[in-house]
Amino acid sequence: MKSRLNSPVPKPQILKKAGAVAATVLLLAFLLLDPVRASEASAAGLLLWFHTLVPVLLPFFILSSLLIALDGVSSLMGLLYPILHRIFGCSREGCFCLVSGFLCGFPTGARITGELVRTRHISAEEGDYLLGFCNNVSPAFLIGFCVTKSLGRPSLTGPALLLAFGVPLLFGLSTRRGRSFSSLPAEKKTSGSQISFKIADACIMNGLESILKLGCYIILFSLLAELSKSLPCLSPALTCALTGFLEITNGISLTAACTLPPRLSFALILGTASFGGLCGLAQTQGMIDGSGLSLARYLGAKLLTALSTAACALLLATLLL
Repeated sequence: MKSRLNSPVPKPQILKKAGAVAATVLLLAFLLLDPVRASEASAAGLLLWFHTLVPVLLPFFILSSLLIALDGVSSLMGLLYPILHRIFGCSREGCFCLVSGFLCGFPTGARITGELVRTRHISAEEGDYLLGFCNNVSPAFLIGFCVTKSLGRPSLTGPALLLAFGVPLLFGLSTRRGRSFSSLPAEKKTSGSQISFKIADACIMNGLESILKLGCYIILFSLLAELSKSLPCLSPALTCALTGFLEITNGISLTAACTLPPRLSFALILGTASFGGLCGLAQTQGMIDGSGLSLARYLGAKLLTALSTAACALLLATLLL
């Protein structure tokens, strides 16, 4: 019998490791050979994290963890549950994940889904189902940054919202397959005598760890996105798509700065926002770590919804622009 130590490493794992090593070496070379440009990209990522994500997401991370720890999600979703359960089949806690994921932006949906699965409030099956369509950009980001600031066309707010959120909702309906989920019986409820600042301390530390991970990922992928702009022999549209595939804010900003046809810019920006970039994928992995949720299934869902959103945006923009 062969020892497990001598068993061959699967090819996907070898390719994954080789890619990670290549990206790391590339970033180190970028930092050493072009330190000014690299530091500017790092600073841009750090400022984005500090001025945008920390003020918005950190309080929400802490408060949502506290709400889950105190078993208050079911009560909060009392009004929305009958409607959302009938349409999407999700449990009361799943409704909280769905609403938060559509309103609060990346990677809130993934974080709440992972936490609900880890704390055994929802099943892993429901978690995988919800993760496929409830981890999206926020309406504020879509309206303020994508449509108004980048495209400079506030009149496209309605179509942008319809496509960016309508396509994931249709994906959720199509993947439900008649399933109906219910809340799992909690193993241990938090009684009034157990409520103390220790619970708040744990939620704060959990939130700080999550927001720090986001900051580090944004800095690393901002460097990769800046480096991608230097690749030769790429058309402007392909460069914009590649940059957005790595990190969405850099990709959207570059798309807005390029002299592309308006309908193509609209499609690229909506497709980029819908996918979330590899940076968003890395953030999602950090949020669902230890929950058993499938990152590969999530990636497939995001690619499908992003391509569908971009195609619909291109068709719609042809009629409107």
